[in-house]
Amino acid sequence: MTKSVNLYLASGVSEGKGFWLVNFTEDDDIYNSLGTKLLECYRKELFGLEGAIEVKEAINTTLDILAFDSKFDRYTLDNSNIAYSSEIPINLIEDIFDLWAYNYNNKSIWKKYIGLLNFRKKIKVNNYYINTGLKGETYEFAMKLNELLSFKPSNFSFRIDRSNELMW
Repeated sequence: MTKSVNLYLASGVSEGKGFWLVNFTEDDDIYNSLGTKLLECYRKELFGLEGAIEVKEAINTTLDILAFDSKFDRYTLDNSNIAYSSEIPINLIEDIFDLWAYNYNNKSIWKKYIGLLNFRKKIKVNNYYINTGLKGETYEFAMKLNELLSFKPSNFSFRIDRSNELMW
């Protein structure tokens, strides 16, 4: 029997900057977890240790792809090694958490979804030609993943290089 842990999504502040944290702990009180300064818990799911590690890795990989794509589109999102920028909207980060936490229970589908995620990480940009070869649940998942990864900040102040913007 594997031990149970709480996989959670929480917000916090460190040195005046807000962040999102996805992690797991054996404690029921996540606010004292890892000595971080957490403010609020948005999601908390009970998993076995192995499952929590796999789901956390999938969520973090998705968020890494989102951060990379933002840089690719010349937007900057402040990220650190353990947490993600508070500039990512809560509904988006919750959807990513829910997508992976919900789909972990079905092992055959989980392997396909992880394969799609790893493939998406390698190609660096969305390729709609690949999605046309998918069908059924895998196609629906790929479309949902692409939708989540298509986030662009609505505030152009995040843009790194604004020299090519129109004046009017």
